[in-house]
Amino acid sequence: MPPAPLHLTPATLHLTEQGIPYSAAFDDIYHTQDGGLAQARNVFLAGNQLPQRWQGTQHFAICETGFGLGLSFLATWQAWRADPARGTRLHFISCELHPFSAADLASLYQHLFTDDADLHALGQALIEQWPTLVPGLHRLELADGVVLTLLLGDALEWLPRLSAQIDAFFLDGFAPSKNPELWQAALYQQFTRLAANGATLATYTVAGAVRRGLEAAGFNVARQPGFGSKRQMLTGQFRGKRHRHAAPTTQHAIVIGAGVAGSAIAARLAARGWRITLLDQAQAPAQRASGNHAGAYRPVLSGDDNLQARLVRAAFLYGLRGLRKLPNVIWAPCGALQLARDTTEAERFEQLPDRLGLPPEYAQAVTRQASSALAGHELTAGGLWFPQAGWINPPSLVQALLAAAGDQLDAHFGKTVAQLQPGPYGWQAWDADGQLLASAPVVVLANAADAARFAPELEVGQDERLVSHLPQAQVPALHTVVCRGGYLTPAHGGLACIGSSPAGASAAGDNLALLAAMLPDAAQGLDASLLGGRRCHRPGTPDRLPLVGPLVAAEGFQPKHAGSLHLAPRRLGLYAFTGLGARGLVWSQLCAELLASQICGEPLPLERELVQALDPARFLARRNK
Repeated sequence: MPPAPLHLTPATLHLTEQGIPYSAAFDDIYHTQDGGLAQARNVFLAGNQLPQRWQGTQHFAICETGFGLGLSFLATWQAWRADPARGTRLHFISCELHPFSAADLASLYQHLFTDDADLHALGQALIEQWPTLVPGLHRLELADGVVLTLLLGDALEWLPRLSAQIDAFFLDGFAPSKNPELWQAALYQQFTRLAANGATLATYTVAGAVRRGLEAAGFNVARQPGFGSKRQMLTGQFRGKRHRHAAPTTQHAIVIGAGVAGSAIAARLAARGWRITLLDQAQAPAQRASGNHAGAYRPVLSGDDNLQARLVRAAFLYGLRGLRKLPNVIWAPCGALQLARDTTEAERFEQLPDRLGLPPEYAQAVTRQASSALAGHELTAGGLWFPQAGWINPPSLVQALLAAAGDQLDAHFGKTVAQLQPGPYGWQAWDADGQLLASAPVVVLANAADAARFAPELEVGQDERLVSHLPQAQVPALHTVVCRGGYLTPAHGGLACIGSSPAGASAAGDNLALLAAMLPDAAQGLDASLLGGRRCHRPGTPDRLPLVGPLVAAEGFQPKHAGSLHLAPRRLGLYAFTGLGARGLVWSQLCAELLASQICGEPLPLERELVQALDPARFLARRNK
């Protein structure tokens, strides 16, 4: 069965005669004539007792059923940043089936915020990070500790896949008479699943079916005075009780490993105010696979849109937003070409972007002539073109992530952890001489295949690879990354990179064969024995997906846990972040955000099936089936 199309139908910008944004698809206006911002402040903020309820919290989570123009979000962000007693982090999660394009949002905000410079600035900051319009979860890290997670697609498809505890619900869709799909029992049941203790809700509608549905779902509801021309509105509070994840009271973590994984989790935890003790056995960061001169940064496509393709898509887009904000990373979003290896693959590539419903800014099928024009040199085939892709210098990414951690980071190099033992403050890391290296309530194993020394259930291995360095004067000047069984980067710092082949006596020659398969005659005159390069060990897993999450307590794992990994017992405070394989540059930033969210008990940035696919307990579960 083919995958569900990834195409989203963007909203079309229309205005009524009164200048109110209007949806032709739902024959309804986006806000009342009394004003969308005023509606957001009076109905959704005041109806949920905000800002009072978020004051002094570690993190507070809001879920909205219809993002629309983003006015409720912007009003909430404005109220949050103006509140001196606000909490540390605000998660705003919003569903939208028909999102506006960034250009249409910019036009709307120009029209709506003519008299409010503050809101105009917030709108611009949102537009700068506005995601590529493909279905799924899109996490946007904004200023003031505000995190916007957009669930693009049908709310009834994506809310069941969300992992979060929600403190306040904004029921903000088109009217029940215009959009009944967004006002039904199945959706209310998701509110019940997601609601935290004392969760509240607010909505402008008092329709009897809505009131009865919310009551049946476990909320006490009451009519309140309405806003503007609406005589009444509805508020509610969750009746149930929930266990809330208790993050460590001491926000201190030991991170073992200073490659792209270790630096990424250090940055994400530091952004939450955590102190990080970084330990690495090398004398400097980025000494393993993260030390390569250049690596490709690109998505992958799969005809069945499998787990790996979905994870790569989410991570690629999240990582792009991060790269644009990180100073001093050496990278180039020059685009990447994936060339077809034969006529069968060429035919498949030709159909794949349209079959999957992908927007052209994410992926396009291109002919040999078009791919050669994009690359600036004759290529052997056409294939797939990824306009937003490019290459990264991994050591500069590691350094930038460590710099982002700032004073929260205490890094120690030349330190090998021989033992991890429970201690009075959580975990203790000891060296082989019996010297205590660090103590903290949380430990993250980000030390590649060496992580298995501390968690034998981790099925993580490593293979040695060679990336060859091609002198810039001896290879064609490319405009893009080119891939076909390997990758070739444009030159920077005087060198282009081709790789990566399994290390061995023929590795350099194998890399030149990869070059010849992409660029006709480009390998002629190059002597494999004279090429420089870099060998590195790349950690991987049997299913080629990384290991991200809390480590399982293997002694307490039972066969019944195989189908319910979230119920499996865990080793308190011990986490894995390894097995990034060939896609570490793409996966690292989003996987680090996932892990930091798990450690802190915050809403997760990936859907539940992808979180489970990365769970370090998954291989133990497969052995116990």
